[in-house]
Amino acid sequence: MSKREREAQRRALLAHGSSDHYIDAELYDFEYHERLGDAMWYRGLARRTGPVTGGPRSLLELGAGTGRVTVPLLRDGHAVTALDRMRSMLDALARKLSREPAELRARARLELADMRSLPFADESFELVIAPFNTLQHLYTAEELLRCFREVARVLAPGGTFAFDVMLPDLDWLTWDPARRHALTPFVHPRTRERLLYSTNHSYDSHTQVCHIRIFYDEDTPRARARLEQGETPQRPSRPSEVVHLAHRQIFPEELRALLPAAGLALERLDGDFRGLRLSEEVESMVAVSHKAR
Repeated sequence: MSKREREAQRRALLAHGSSDHYIDAELYDFEYHERLGDAMWYRGLARRTGPVTGGPRSLLELGAGTGRVTVPLLRDGHAVTALDRMRSMLDALARKLSREPAELRARARLELADMRSLPFADESFELVIAPFNTLQHLYTAEELLRCFREVARVLAPGGTFAFDVMLPDLDWLTWDPARRHALTPFVHPRTRERLLYSTNHSYDSHTQVCHIRIFYDEDTPRARARLEQGETPQRPSRPSEVVHLAHRQIFPEELRALLPAAGLALERLDGDFRGLRLSEEVESMVAVSHKAR
């Protein structure tokens, strides 16, 4: 394979890794409906961040998805601009908002856009957030810095930028890419199919990108028996659906260097929404930074 062919293959894999997981919004909601701690943390941050002047606090959420964090923030009284690059996600959020009171809907703005090029005027927001690993879909340090500079541009003086990303787990990244993990039986929320969820992944040390594969197999005794041993079924009753998810691993020192380079002062870099020191026991890094007044 030529260098050009390898690069085309890499781009295609990243494109799938940025989109596949977000096409079925109903399944996405089902898989993460029990994730509540981050939403509670961002709600607390929004309550504490700066004075509210002239009405609701202006807040921009990057990678808003189906609104798992957005809707609680709106219910708290904030004016939220929800940005995402996936139409399927924003359509699901719009359906949720249609069931909310008119006063709440008036404070919501949905924006289909790229977080590397924000379609907003300078100093438009008091708070910008990027929950749940959103920034890990920026696949180079240059893209991450470009996003940080855009955030700094749209933040009002003294404004806050907060986000969370996974703390790279070097042991997990080197697991056998051929074996399946996290076997979970479930019923699809829309189709009512009985399925088996499992995952594996491959890590590219050169690009720092982890390519995660999410498998959905028909739940049969034979498939379950094989998967419980970590194996891929050789003859499942129907072909597995495979969803690709690409996450670039972002290391702490990278954040400590890039945020100041973008004009943002890093205030805290904690673990797991509990203010913990970063360590092997921590899953997520939670960053809070500010733009100078």
